[in-house]
Amino acid sequence: MDSVPHIHLDEISPETAKMLARGCKQLYLNIIAMPNGRAILDAEWEAYQQRKKGENKT
Repeated sequence: MDSVPHIHLDEISPETAKMLARGCKQLYLNIIAMPNGRAILDAEWEAYQQRKKGENKT
């Protein structure tokens, strides 16, 4: 089961899209401000890329 939410921006209002973008930016900045935040994000990004490569092989 896929637990990643998928948001179709064409289905939400421009105001909601802007609010979502601000929330994502704030989350990113909060993570970067954490000790080793950038390393955590880099590791998660690499893990995501590996999972994505595995899904494309099937």
